[in-house]
Amino acid sequence: MEWQILRILWKDKKTTVKDVWNQLFPDAEKAYTTIQTYMDRMVDKKILKKEKIGLVNFYDPLLSEKDALDKATENLVDHAFQGSFGLLAAYLIGSRRLKTSDLEKIKKMIEEKESQ
Repeated sequence: MEWQILRILWKDKKTTVKDVWNQLFPDAEKAYTTIQTYMDRMVDKKILKKEKIGLVNFYDPLLSEKDALDKATENLVDHAFQGSFGLLAAYLIGSRRLKTSDLEKIKKMIEEKESQ
């Protein structure tokens, strides 16, 4: 849920719980208060900041999308792949979930990195 909330905030910048709730659950499949709880916990974790303007709380991400992805990837590598990005790459390539187009992109990236 946190990533879904962050994607909305990265796109819309300063926004309210109601705006996030409406985008995530236009048919009210989850309660407004559920989203409010998630967002308040994200403030406590220093992922979001909250600013009260009048009677309304507005939320902003404290991390850029790149910084959040970097942090999540490092956490995954540290915990699941003994700190080895090479093991992660080997896992991804061997997982059979990569499309041919994905493999071509990876090959191109490796070639570019090797020529630097």
